[in-house]
Amino acid sequence: MKIFSWNVNGLRSTEKEFIKFIKTKKPDILMIQELRAYPDQLSFFLKSIPNYKVLFNPADRPGYSGTAIYYKNSIKFEKVSSVTSDEILNLEGRTIYCRIGDLYIFNFYTPNGTSSEERLKFKLDFYSHILNLIRGLINKNKSVIIGGDLNVAATELDLYAPKKNLNHSGFLESERKWFTDMLKLGFIDTFRMFEKEGGHYTWWHMRDPERKKNHGWRFDYFLVSKKLKNKVKSSRILKNVFGSDHCPIMLDIDI
Repeated sequence: MKIFSWNVNGLRSTEKEFIKFIKTKKPDILMIQELRAYPDQLSFFLKSIPNYKVLFNPADRPGYSGTAIYYKNSIKFEKVSSVTSDEILNLEGRTIYCRIGDLYIFNFYTPNGTSSEERLKFKLDFYSHILNLIRGLINKNKSVIIGGDLNVAATELDLYAPKKNLNHSGFLESERKWFTDMLKLGFIDTFRMFEKEGGHYTWWHMRDPERKKNHGWRFDYFLVSKKLKNKVKSSRILKNVFGSDHCPIMLDIDI
């Protein structure tokens, strides 16, 4: 199964590139973050892609946040939902999950903490609630895949100027500690299974639209619980796919 994740920075503005992407890559599952639209604002093509089902989870605030998930009709999920048992994770359209048997697949779009202390507090709270939810599933011996824009550069290898950004949200010690705590639960950063060097990013500033300077951050991840580690075939960053300030990522896994 090939699972993709992409922060599209507004699905309406990315429509042309998105349609091309889904036609050429033919993902089994495609997670979307930063939807920034209500379903009735999206064109027929985005709502009705042949051979796919879709769940949209827009934020209440217009043109802001939101997630979606497209998946092939042939995948028989037992549940696909944007509503969890956690009220914090249900805010701002930031969570979608799918379940098939004992396998849970999560699409998270975690908040950005750069605009204010209040938003940073919300981000850290959101992280804490993810950790609690996932810990509960692991304790019940469930298998979990987490994908999406997690809005953190986990290590110094994951951003172009770590020393200059020690006090910048996205690379704060408190944010990176959350990521470390996820790994302590037994999760594996799948990209690092195959690539140990730095310089590989998933977000770049729009002032460098062709990404030539490569002044980027790795914000987008696929994490898998340890029961799934040996099923991972590859995990890649698709840097040459444009249309957003983020590029898509891909996980190829036997499930």
